[in-house]
Amino acid sequence: MTAQVSLLILAGGMGSRFGGDKQLATVGQTGRPLLYFSVMDAYQAGVRHLVLVIRHNLQAAFAEQVLPTFPADLQVDLVVQQLDDLPSGVSADVASRSKPWGTAHAVWSAHRVLNQPFIVINADDYYGAAAMRLLVRHFAQTTADWAMVAYPLALTLSEHGGVNRGCCDVRDGRLFQVEEWTEIKADAQGRLTGMNSDGLRSGLSAQQLVSMNIWGFTPALLTRLTQQLQLFFLAGPGEKTESYLPYAVDQALRQGQPLDVYVSDEAWHGITYPADLAALGSFFDNKMQSSTIDVLAEDAAQSGSCYVR
Repeated sequence: MTAQVSLLILAGGMGSRFGGDKQLATVGQTGRPLLYFSVMDAYQAGVRHLVLVIRHNLQAAFAEQVLPTFPADLQVDLVVQQLDDLPSGVSADVASRSKPWGTAHAVWSAHRVLNQPFIVINADDYYGAAAMRLLVRHFAQTTADWAMVAYPLALTLSEHGGVNRGCCDVRDGRLFQVEEWTEIKADAQGRLTGMNSDGLRSGLSAQQLVSMNIWGFTPALLTRLTQQLQLFFLAGPGEKTESYLPYAVDQALRQGQPLDVYVSDEAWHGITYPADLAALGSFFDNKMQSSTIDVLAEDAAQSGSCYVR
């Protein structure tokens, strides 16, 4: 049984800490942005529909620099996240707003092009090929349960300082809840500690499962996001207030939505600062030289580009 699954990439971030549009920044000598490798991993797992949620001022750059590198049989929808694109029955003052409405709104923005199970990832995170295979396989087995791929904490740490992670409470293979921990780092003896939700520094296991925001959803999520956003806008959000995707997940869990947890044995890689991008160069240079990636890249170049709606 083969699953029909879409890949949705949140690629509209402002990149304030990075100092530019990191979703377009190329890694190493590959000439490719980080999201290219996630797309190709999903493609190899069987995904043939890609949704890129972007800002308006990135549309031309994506069309010229990124889309021509994808295989010809990959269908792509470019979705521009717009401040005035809102659920019915609500309105908002967008005249003084420059910041997007948040990840819940970003995913909801793609509701017109999503009619099958879909994977959601961030453009500035790389999750590994195993994660894509796990989620595609999940939807080949069920179209009711949501899913996520979790990572042992030790595979998600940064050499450049402390990190914030959502620590997962997993029971019988399903997600029960996620607790946000901050400033997680190793001490001089290599022991991991972090600040829990009560503001106390406590120890953490290297094998503690954490969420890196790679999810598998059914279209039922979109109805939940509509309701969440309607309440968000009716409450009159502040100038910098955002509506977040994990909140929708948490509310669904509380109401009994099953969410299966799979565990990756591959390291997660992410970009926050320019130094992170430089450190990833050799890893992706080697990945680009693999025979499979070379063949797919060559096919894309010969065919011109993917199919864009």
